[in-house]
Amino acid sequence: MLRFDPRNLEEALLLKPDGLFEMQTVHGNVQIVVHRFGEPDEIIPCLSPGHANQVRQRLTDQGMVGLVGYAR
Repeated sequence: MLRFDPRNLEEALLLKPDGLFEMQTVHGNVQIVVHRFGEPDEIIPCLSPGHANQVRQRLTDQGMVGLVGYAR
């Protein structure tokens, strides 16, 4: 049984207090924007798809949730 409304993104993100990250494509290059609550945003430019995957995995292991910007 879900304890939140899965259609409410903000409510779902509150379950991840460590923050979230968003993968974006800018001029054909992938960058990851990290949003940690109470801290300034961090932008990580990725050198390759493999590098983006490594960064994504590290952030996920830290307890963050990821969003894919172009999938909205």
